[in-house]
Amino acid sequence: VNYYLMDNNLITKAKNYFILGRMAEKINMLAESASNYFKALSAVNDYMLGSFGLKPRDHVERFNMLKKSIPLFYEITDKLFTTYRRTYSEDLNMEELVNLRSNVMEAFKNAGINPPTDKEVEEYAKKLLK
Repeated sequence: VNYYLMDNNLITKAKNYFILGRMAEKINMLAESASNYFKALSAVNDYMLGSFGLKPRDHVERFNMLKKSIPLFYEITDKLFTTYRRTYSEDLNMEELVNLRSNVMEAFKNAGINPPTDKEVEEYAKKLLK
């Protein structure tokens, strides 16, 4: 297994999900935005777990591994999971979404990954319009 490629793939996925979340947020698709922000967080978590040689198969395994190996990331993920689950059946308000985005950005920074900037998001949006 080439962990370097796997790590880069997870970083790319995390950034892409974050960009999709930001784009959805800008057009007021809050549940879709939240879902993508949480997927970004999951990719960051998997990247961090990979540094311990761990590869979760699902949310339950991810939570257990985070709780045991990286408590800071477990705390961030645990407090946001309920919000994420609510997106399946309920709308979020903007305050909840901004809180989710801020916490995901904190996870990016704690993992040593620069979260995508608004300029990067705009560049992706321009590609869509071509």
